[in-house]
Amino acid sequence: MRVEIGVLSADTDRTKQRYPGVKCFDTSRGRLKAIIAGIQWSDIVIVGGGELVQDVSSLFYSPFNLLPLFLAVLFRKKAFAWAVGIGQGSELAPLTPLLVKLALKVCDGITVRDRGSFNVLHRLGFREPGMILTADCALTLSKVNPEQIQSNTLGAAPRDVSNRSRKLLPLELRKKLGLCKEADPLPAADAWADILDRHVNKHSSRIILFPFHTGSLSNDDHEFCDLVMSRMRHASRVTLADPSKPGEFVDLISRCRVLLTTPLHGSIISVATGTVPVSISYASKCIRFMEQAELEEYTPSGKAGIPGETAIAAVERAWINSENIQMRMTAVREKLVGRAEKTAEHFRKTFRL
Repeated sequence: MRVEIGVLSADTDRTKQRYPGVKCFDTSRGRLKAIIAGIQWSDIVIVGGGELVQDVSSLFYSPFNLLPLFLAVLFRKKAFAWAVGIGQGSELAPLTPLLVKLALKVCDGITVRDRGSFNVLHRLGFREPGMILTADCALTLSKVNPEQIQSNTLGAAPRDVSNRSRKLLPLELRKKLGLCKEADPLPAADAWADILDRHVNKHSSRIILFPFHTGSLSNDDHEFCDLVMSRMRHASRVTLADPSKPGEFVDLISRCRVLLTTPLHGSIISVATGTVPVSISYASKCIRFMEQAELEEYTPSGKAGIPGETAIAAVERAWINSENIQMRMTAVREKLVGRAEKTAEHFRKTFRL
């Protein structure tokens, strides 16, 4: 689009190495300072994120994510909300809808990635053509692996979601202040170890664990994957994907027959690559995407982020019927990829790029 891109980064050297030419604003010296510097530098402020607004992780989560839009007004910058997701019902605090309405009013364009998010913003007064319904941009990573049907590999993306407890302060800050009393992760890890061991026993399958999120902002998926593997009887059949190599990470997902996932983007990238997702949901965004992909029958009920008996049955159905499901997913994937591409189209049209 002939634009120069600037991003917030906690590791500017690593970001510049991976993405040459990208302007970096260092958050290690203070996030607010980096945000202000980035906005002053920019012509267009973009907010993104599948869960841009929700108040389950922390009551500061939504205000912090919307802050760049208020600063855009202060510094007289244009703004765009890029393929965002909005929490539903009880996932939002009473005053959050008003905050969303005030913040998004400054946007020159808005795209939302699912019907539920669109409906929330529609009730707040936002309308087409300024706001359009698209789909998550990760769907454009579409790359189907023809070897999936014969694959004997089960992917798993566990996540400890016990920190989503409506605390005032975010997890990272509570840890720094010594206010964080973490829940025991062993019961959840044992549930994941059990479902994976059962699958190995029945199908002699290989297991690949996918840690989607690593770092300090929430519980570290890599640490939880290590814990799950340590609790397995068949740990020798497990390999761990490297999230620092995104191309290889996505390619490994495409080699799995089924991916059992708590992170939403496990489901999204599975659909993009033709792998069958089974969602161990922890938020409405997970359920909304599986409905969007016409795979709601593979969203088993149970505790948030913890696979139970219904998950065991769902994985078995997905494994046995994977070929038929993959064929059924083809038309849905094409439709969703087409919708995902509309965000860039709307951005170009809005700013005449």
